[in-house]
Amino acid sequence: LASETCADCDGAGGHDVSVCPDCGGSGHVDVEQRTMFGTFRTRSACRRCGGAGKSYQRTCKVCQGQGKVKKPKKVEVKIPAGIDNGNQLRMAGLGDAGINGGPNGDLYIEFLVAKHALFKRDGNNIILDFPITISEAVLGAKKEVPTLDGKVKLAIPAGSRTGDKHRLKNKGVNSINSFGKGDMYVVLKIITPKNLNREQKKLFNELSKLENYDEPEFKKIENFK
Repeated sequence: LASETCADCDGAGGHDVSVCPDCGGSGHVDVEQRTMFGTFRTRSACRRCGGAGKSYQRTCKVCQGQGKVKKPKKVEVKIPAGIDNGNQLRMAGLGDAGINGGPNGDLYIEFLVAKHALFKRDGNNIILDFPITISEAVLGAKKEVPTLDGKVKLAIPAGSRTGDKHRLKNKGVNSINSFGKGDMYVVLKIITPKNLNREQKKLFNELSKLENYDEPEFKKIENFK
C-alpha cells in the first residue's frame, strides 16, 4: 500500500477553506513580553490552526482530513544483474504522498536473494560442488559442468582429490557497481559408491590387491608413535 494525494480535496484534508483569524494565515503568532530588561518578542505556532494558517468548514470524508489515502499499487521493477542480499533500489516518486499536497517521497526496495539449488555465491564469484566417481578421479575425465550461462567442458586431471578447485574465468555474477564478472569455482567431490553389485565388488577386491600405500598421507599415520 502507498499513500496518494486525496483526489477529493486535492490533499487539503477539507473543503470550504477560511483564513485563520488569529494568525491571519501566517501560521504563527508573535507575543510581546515586557520585562525589567526590556521588551522581548517570541514567535510560536498558532494554537487555533496548528500552524496551518487556515481551517476548513468541512472535513474531507474520503481521507478523513489526512489529505492522502492508502491505495494498493503495482509497479514494474527492472532488477539489475548482479543484485545481492541487502542491496537497495530507489524508485523516485513512488513513496507516500507529501504533506498538504506536496510531492511524493521515494520507494526503496531491499532485496533478499533466494538460495540456488546448485550454486553458492561468494560476492561476485560462484561456487559449485561437483561430484565425480572414483575412477574419474584416478584416471581423469572430461565432464560437462553447468554454469549460469549454460554447460561447459571441464578437463579433470588424473589423480584429482576431493576439495580440488578449478576456476572458470568470468563465469560468475555481474558486478553491479562496475564492469566485468566474477569467476566460478568448481570444487571436486569424490563420491564413494554405497550399493555395489557382485561384479563391482569383485573388481574392487582385485583393485585392493594392487593399491599403493606409499603415499605421504598413509606413511604419516603408519609412522606415528
